[in-house]
Amino acid sequence: MLDINLSAKTKDGIVHHLIEDASIALSLAIDKALSDRLKIMRFGYALIPMDECLSYSVIDLVRRQFHNIQLKLVRDIIEEVPKEDIEHFVLSLAQNLDACTHIVVQYGDNDHHKVESSIKAFAVALRMAVSIDDKRIGIPSTKGAM
Repeated sequence: MLDINLSAKTKDGIVHHLIEDASIALSLAIDKALSDRLKIMRFGYALIPMDECLSYSVIDLVRRQFHNIQLKLVRDIIEEVPKEDIEHFVLSLAQNLDACTHIVVQYGDNDHHKVESSIKAFAVALRMAVSIDDKRIGIPSTKGAM
């Protein structure tokens, strides 16, 4: 629900670069749109079930980069995309968001469900974290501002 349209085209024909660059562009656009991050909730979290799978994501938009990504993928290819490219997309997204981001698959057997539930958990948590908090006055954290 951030209304972002992302179009990407590879110039070198390497899908890995396309996936990585799209992820970086997406997270940098979100980071830029958040600007000084005034009046946002700052924290967001979500638990998302997908049949036999359960994933969670927790985000703190504090402007300090940390990430914990545990997708627990088993198959080498998921929906015609190499596992390493899916993992790298999520990792690049978290690394470039300038936030504390946890995306964890708690359990599940189907790798498609793991990917879908973890990405949806991230999206729902991010939506919560970027929501306007009418009670907040000033910056969401003094860390890094003094």
